[in-house]
Amino acid sequence: MVPRILASLLAFLLGGLALNSDVRADGTLFPGARPLGSGGAMRAVATGDAGPMLNPSGISLMRAYAVESGYQYGKTAGSQDMRLSAVDSTSGFNLGGALYYTYHRETPADGVTRTNHLAGGSLSFPIVEKIFVGGNVKWVRFRDAADATHSAFTFDAGMTVRPIPQISIAAVGYNLRDLGTPWTPRGAGGGVAFIPMPTLLFAFDTVWTKVYGDPTRDQALQYMGGGELSFAASAAIRAGGGYDGVTRNGYASGGLTWLSPEMGAIDFGLRQDVSGVERTTIVGVSVRLFIPSM
Repeated sequence: MVPRILASLLAFLLGGLALNSDVRADGTLFPGARPLGSGGAMRAVATGDAGPMLNPSGISLMRAYAVESGYQYGKTAGSQDMRLSAVDSTSGFNLGGALYYTYHRETPADGVTRTNHLAGGSLSFPIVEKIFVGGNVKWVRFRDAADATHSAFTFDAGMTVRPIPQISIAAVGYNLRDLGTPWTPRGAGGGVAFIPMPTLLFAFDTVWTKVYGDPTRDQALQYMGGGELSFAASAAIRAGGGYDGVTRNGYASGGLTWLSPEMGAIDFGLRQDVSGVERTTIVGVSVRLFIPSM
């Protein structure tokens, strides 16, 4: 499984770099285009690349093999993200795995351009039929406030419980080795997803995040929720919103997907701050290629 994932990721990486020579997004958290459209709330149904981003245990919730390239832009600080990943959960034991790379670039008000790199791998598997566990190992290269460059490893761990097919409950810890940088903030989250019918999904998450560089506080809470409606396995629309305790802004979001079950999908997501002092807009797009299992 791993050699196949690595080969797909390297091939897509070369194509993605050719199309995106200058890349990254607003803030250092990169939810991806699909979660972005539903308010960021997909931790209980974190399939595909949403798994390594939001909750690695979600990779094993759906049997699929996909390669994904995503781009996200944030208006504030002229920040950009590019992400490339390969996620495979087609093994006979429902073991899931992923390899991914994210490049971050921003030019804040001080005019100093900053870049960061993150690469890692994920594994997920079911303990029993209704309980899934997973983890990420990440390598991060970043610059601190003194413009010194650091390289270090950190990791995530998550669990998803699906007592019945219509309900999923998740818990996840992020960057459990604290590197002291907002690029990989230490945090924890949880969520619940309700699927009343195969074409309709509702998700609600809460995330605690450590705050860096602000002497007035050391942590922040984020609340988010959203829904997704699918149409004949060919398209989907999303809407959501929430409150971002890091930026202290309320926001609304929306998104859509064009889907070809045999080929892949194109996803769009938009988040617009609707309250707070320094409001911003975040736009994300991703392309997924579905690869037949062997």
